[in-house]
Amino acid sequence: PYQFSQDSVQEFQVNSNAYSAEYGSAGGAVINVVTKSGTNQFHGTVFEFFRDRSLNATDPIVKAQGRAKQPYHFNQFGGNLGGPVLKDHLFFFFDYDGQRNITQNLILPLSGCIAPADANIAAACTYLLARDASWTSGFNQDVYLGKVDWRINFNELLSVRINSQRFTGANLENGGSFNSLEHTGASNVTSDTVSGQLTSTLSPRFVNEFRAAYVRDNEPGQANSANPEASVFNGGQLQLTVGRNFFSPRFTKIKRGQFADVLTWIRGRHTFKFGGDVLTDRIANFFPGNFSGAYTFNSLEGFGCNLNGGAASTCFAGPDANDTFVEAFGGTGTTGPTTHPNLTEFSGFIQDEWRITPGLTLNPGLRYDYEARAQPSVLNPTAQLAGILTSRINSDKNGFGPRLGFAWTPNRFNQRIVVRGGYGIYYGRTPSILVGTAHSNNGLQVQTLTYRGTSIPFKYPNTQCGPPTATPSCPAPAPGPGVPTPPPPTIFVFNSNYVEPYTQQFSLGVEYQLAKDTALTVSYLGVHGVRLQRTRDINLAREVPATIGIAGTTTVLNYLRYPSPTGTPATCPAGLFVVPSSNTCRPNGNFQRIEEVESNANSSYNGLIIQLNKRFGHNYQILGSYTYGKVIDDVPDATSVVPFSGGDDAKMVSDPGNIRADRAAGVNDQRHRFVLSGVWALNYAQRFSGVPKQILGRWELSGILTAQSGQPYSAMVNADLNNDSNRSTERTPGIGRDTFYLPRTVSLDPRIAKNIQFTERLRLQLIGEAFNVFNHTNINGVSRTQYAFTSSAAICGIAAAPCLAAPQVVSSRNFPFRFPTSDITPRIVQLAAKFIF
Repeated sequence: PYQFSQDSVQEFQVNSNAYSAEYGSAGGAVINVVTKSGTNQFHGTVFEFFRDRSLNATDPIVKAQGRAKQPYHFNQFGGNLGGPVLKDHLFFFFDYDGQRNITQNLILPLSGCIAPADANIAAACTYLLARDASWTSGFNQDVYLGKVDWRINFNELLSVRINSQRFTGANLENGGSFNSLEHTGASNVTSDTVSGQLTSTLSPRFVNEFRAAYVRDNEPGQANSANPEASVFNGGQLQLTVGRNFFSPRFTKIKRGQFADVLTWIRGRHTFKFGGDVLTDRIANFFPGNFSGAYTFNSLEGFGCNLNGGAASTCFAGPDANDTFVEAFGGTGTTGPTTHPNLTEFSGFIQDEWRITPGLTLNPGLRYDYEARAQPSVLNPTAQLAGILTSRINSDKNGFGPRLGFAWTPNRFNQRIVVRGGYGIYYGRTPSILVGTAHSNNGLQVQTLTYRGTSIPFKYPNTQCGPPTATPSCPAPAPGPGVPTPPPPTIFVFNSNYVEPYTQQFSLGVEYQLAKDTALTVSYLGVHGVRLQRTRDINLAREVPATIGIAGTTTVLNYLRYPSPTGTPATCPAGLFVVPSSNTCRPNGNFQRIEEVESNANSSYNGLIIQLNKRFGHNYQILGSYTYGKVIDDVPDATSVVPFSGGDDAKMVSDPGNIRADRAAGVNDQRHRFVLSGVWALNYAQRFSGVPKQILGRWELSGILTAQSGQPYSAMVNADLNNDSNRSTERTPGIGRDTFYLPRTVSLDPRIAKNIQFTERLRLQLIGEAFNVFNHTNINGVSRTQYAFTSSAAICGIAAAPCLAAPQVVSSRNFPFRFPTSDITPRIVQLAAKFIF
């Protein structure tokens, strides 16, 4: 969903590396959207964009599987009208944009379920095959915009805008080729915005802009099933996820108010800007992560054995000790998963545009940003004894961001060369989802309990509370007959020295005018991310050396592992504690994980950009750019909030005791990127007249060619080798993070338009365009499991068991390492008509 119709936008202003102190609260580029306004003449558009399965190509991966083209239908339609209410003084503009979309979520058939003679595998296959069909998703969206501009007098202009969005999405809560229909649900968005701006020319030297806005946003998500989530793996690879999504149903409601004022003062060669901004968010967030329960099964055998009610010793022997069941509960007298991570942001700036000489301009500035957050209301005294405060999030008041930009045109080159550069510090935000999780997951308001391996006492789809219910609410956990003592909870806290993230940005570029309408630019861009967020389990001991062999070889890999309980009864080394239902010895036995948000991650980007820009002239324009860049980081992420869920666990530090091991190419590292775009107005029918001129004239060709190198990924192992209770970050020992790269992607997106002019102000535009017109196979996903953990002596061979072996092809969803599993959209053709008046 989006907030504005593209047809209502006058222009996009991308303030990237402009080093203006006016913009902040973001670590990257700032994009301003300027909407259209009414004028003294009535004007408007009516449009329709159409896509359909019959026009598209078959997805290459689907075609390779011998399957039919998937359903697809898309309509986008609407229009706008603007004009005068009172000539020269009062104007209106209204825009409507509607979208109707139907597509299919492809599920790779679980064909065969090899070796179904095994009763447990047969039970697993029977259950999964009934749920592995592809399913339909889609959405309806309506966006409205109304705007009034009032020229109060010669010196004052008032603009008021109302924007409304209504989005209803069918089966959009989850997607992907391993998610069943019952693992998704409906997603809705209801958003209303009222904003206004008063621009006052106080004198020839002073101009003031006052802006105010109010936003009301509600985004609920629903669940398609009452059963708990179950992620079923086999041979190290996910087969299918069934049951409700672990965080559904959920909702987020936000009421936002914002006031900003900017004063411009022109004094001689200086143009000063002073301003301030106050933003308030009042948030109600209901996020019941794991309240309905979530299972993870490491094999079809284990899942089937659980369905059949097999004994723990049968179901969870060997590698199936990695199976888990997680369930969260709301504490008595608390709001449980409902939090209010409210915030108020204050910012101020001063900026100067100093024209030292006609050829040299400096832009010094200083900005200050401060975010005041609501503090958690629950203090966990048990955590406090360990020096951990669950009721406090540090506030960073050092948000000063200096900026300096310059532009220099040397006289000796006849003003054909411009040198631009600058430096700036930009502060980012702390996501409210992190703050809300710290409010709730303190071990008292929300208690997240995790059973592992042989201690899982339930038969799917039962939970700690009994059979699944239609709501995620459950009573406080109390062990029943045959149920082990509940394990201690996992808690989520902020580091006591937490500070806001920021980026240092610096650039230097030279633009050379080759001709009056053509310029070549060569520039360098650097971005250094500092104090970025990441999540780490701090309830771990010191690692000890360990080894494991590769099946059928004498190769032995060395790695580090956290201690496990040993003996009968189980004991841990001195100073460590046995935690129920955990295979990891913990320094603090009152908790399983202590997930701490830290602000010590870093990133760096260095890029060389070469751009050739031929502005429109002689009926054509060309813009070409090449970027050579590199991203290095150590796994910054601000969205890992649900413990023991595969997706969120994958965002955590891979080895909490050795965070430097994660420093490598970032997941968005892209070494090479080339983009070429152009417009060619075919104005060769001038010598004709009448009907031939109408047919042959006013054609326009345009398009975009994009070619880029692939992004990196890591080689993974399907088991928790280092015993940190997180199998989702387990890389192959001895191989660094993000060592392998996806293939390059290439896409040509052409467009042809025919303009039919009826009168000077009335014309019809017919459009045909294609995306990835040559249907190039652009792989964006591969199998990343390089090795599977096995205790089978037959598989290990000369290697001592247990060992690591290549994933076995036990079903159609088991792929060899680096095998393509998903790709970017195949060729899509779009037809459109737009009436402009």
